[in-house]
Amino acid sequence: MKQTVLVVDDNDINRLNLKLLLKESYNILEAGDLDGADTALSGNRVDLVVLDLALPPEPDNPEIGMGYLKKLSAESPDTPVVVITGHDERALALRAQELGALDFFGKPFDPDEVKGAIDRSMEIHWQTMREQEMKRALETRVNNDLLGESAAMQALRTLLSQVAAAPSTVLIRGETGTGKELVARQLHAASSRAVHPFIAINCAAMNVELLESELFGYEKGAFAGAGKRKLGWFERASGGTLFLDEVAGLPLPVQGKLLRALESGEFSRLGGEAIIRTDVRLICSTREDLEQQVAAGAFRDDLYYRIHVVEIDVPPLREHIDDLAQLADAILLRKAAMCGKRMDALSDDVMEQLSRYSWPGNVRELENVIERAVVLAATPVVESIPSLTGPQPMGDDDDPLQTWFRQLPDSGIRAEKAVAAFERHLVEEALERNHHIKARAGRWLGFGDRAKDKMRYLCEKYGIEVNENP
Repeated sequence: MKQTVLVVDDNDINRLNLKLLLKESYNILEAGDLDGADTALSGNRVDLVVLDLALPPEPDNPEIGMGYLKKLSAESPDTPVVVITGHDERALALRAQELGALDFFGKPFDPDEVKGAIDRSMEIHWQTMREQEMKRALETRVNNDLLGESAAMQALRTLLSQVAAAPSTVLIRGETGTGKELVARQLHAASSRAVHPFIAINCAAMNVELLESELFGYEKGAFAGAGKRKLGWFERASGGTLFLDEVAGLPLPVQGKLLRALESGEFSRLGGEAIIRTDVRLICSTREDLEQQVAAGAFRDDLYYRIHVVEIDVPPLREHIDDLAQLADAILLRKAAMCGKRMDALSDDVMEQLSRYSWPGNVRELENVIERAVVLAATPVVESIPSLTGPQPMGDDDDPLQTWFRQLPDSGIRAEKAVAAFERHLVEEALERNHHIKARAGRWLGFGDRAKDKMRYLCEKYGIEVNENP
């Protein structure tokens, strides 16, 4: 995407020469006087102005150009300016730089000097803008992570302020993508433990042996491949906070050892006999129904009561949809800074499109959608969000199967193909919601004891590759 340069010079030959020199690298706008410059600036996005100091109505008076430079610096401080001077006006050019001009070149033009001055000024300007965007994005990230002025988000922040200072174990509930880890980090940051480590573990992403060794550490020779002692997360988080994400995924053998560590504050490394004491605040999260897991014997009831001291529910995006605009603006700022781009605010049409979507993946999905739009944007304006499948009414009153039936064409369908597509979609959704672990995805689909074998068969049937821990 070419950047746009506005050339303000009353000399037609000068403007033509500059246009011929710069048109390969930039889009060129022209103005022969200050009124033309104002019109060009008001009707176009201008990335840099080349300003002759000698302009009508007094072309022999450089103060005309100096006055306009001063005006630009005050009214459009983000628009860089390069001034044109005569050979005997170097002192004037230096004064112009004091007023905000990034560079200058003289008449008659040296092509290399002109191109170098403009390229250099453009790069300085964009580097400054990138640094400012990164700073603003960082400030937004640090100070306003839990954005939103809805009643739901205000209630959540109030609860966090009450809970943060307490030593109690916290259980955070919420759908995928709502920001459960973000809430845990906010609790840690607002507590007296903030100067000590915050360590987050995804319990559903590891097998029994790996999870146990990572939680509690091991001694040299504890098992094949244990070439030296390793401290576990319980030990490394001492004084701070240990966050167990998706705690429902803890294997039963690890649940027992975790319970003992929580009750006594003591544990031993794998392969070791030494008793190690640790002071850790535990925060857990889940999107599963833990009570149902306890009833089914998949989660220990004594551990459930130990971690279920204070409960925090993180609302799904559909329950605080009024915060969408604020969230989208903050995410756009952060993603644009990450990609080194300068982006305008999202248009009303785009915001309307976003507000009509149901956001099953919550804020994480919103972040992904906006990042994709920023990466693919050819201009600073996001005109639409093509990655959304289309308007989806908020709420879940409709049976999704009935919705699907209503969308079937009057001309008929190929039933076998449609049913297979529906089944494949269910398999992929189950895997996505369960960290691509076949056994858990199969249980989510109601396959019971044959969950893993059934999922293996379906993955082979539809050619779905799944990389999961053995």
